[in-house]
Amino acid sequence: MPQFLILADDYKDAEALSRRLSVRKDHLKRMQAEKVNGRFIIGGAKLNDGKMFGSMLVVNLNDEEAVRNWVNEDPYITGEVWEHVQIIPFKIAEV
Repeated sequence: MPQFLILADDYKDAEALSRRLSVRKDHLKRMQAEKVNGRFIIGGAKLNDGKMFGSMLVVNLNDEEAVRNWVNEDPYITGEVWEHVQIIPFKIAEV
């Protein structure tokens, strides 16, 4: 199955971090379920001086449209945390 790298940047307004924290539990719960079903490989928060400002994820999905649909269901989208999302075809090195 194709792999994709997702790079997301959070909104930069004063309430952005509090919105992230308010839906973070739901986002992580979703990632745990997606890891079990094999769609989510790895990911985490991008940090600046220890503060979260975006995310990086690697996923297994059929195509870019499937990735876009998958991202649009995430609490970080519905909760207005991620402002910009970039989807890049990716392949994890087999080392």
